[in-house]
Amino acid sequence: MSDVVTDDELLYRCIFRGLDKYYRIGEFGLELTSQAFTDRNQAPSVDRAKLCGYDPQCTQKNQDDGVVSLITGEVRMINVSQNDQKGKPVFDYKIDVCPRATDDNPSHAQIEPSPDYTNRNVFRKVAEKLARLATERIKKQDWEIKPEELRT
Repeated sequence: MSDVVTDDELLYRCIFRGLDKYYRIGEFGLELTSQAFTDRNQAPSVDRAKLCGYDPQCTQKNQDDGVVSLITGEVRMINVSQNDQKGKPVFDYKIDVCPRATDDNPSHAQIEPSPDYTNRNVFRKVAEKLARLATERIKKQDWEIKPEELRT
């Protein structure tokens, strides 16, 4: 098993069923919301597709849930700054995808910042950017698995 997540790796993220919470139909079609990438530890979980046989079902928590994909290199290109009280950038966070295999899930990884976020507003911006990246992939290549309410 590789202990480095390469830039070209495909990542899966479970999107829980819940129209208007995790995704909505907006002016430009379906859009994921930042809620789809929230995490109480501010490190959203993903699965490394190659380590689960490129089977997005391994990422579903419930058969009604959806699964989207991201490309590691695009996640690493997310740019978000920590600003001072006057709004002037102080430093940029480095966003990375780190392998965090568990006994139950050897494909598990997390999207983590360096350094740690200093407040939830910065993490919210990252979650919004992750939602945008995943929405763009849905528009180009569709869902890996659509949530139950979007299946026809």
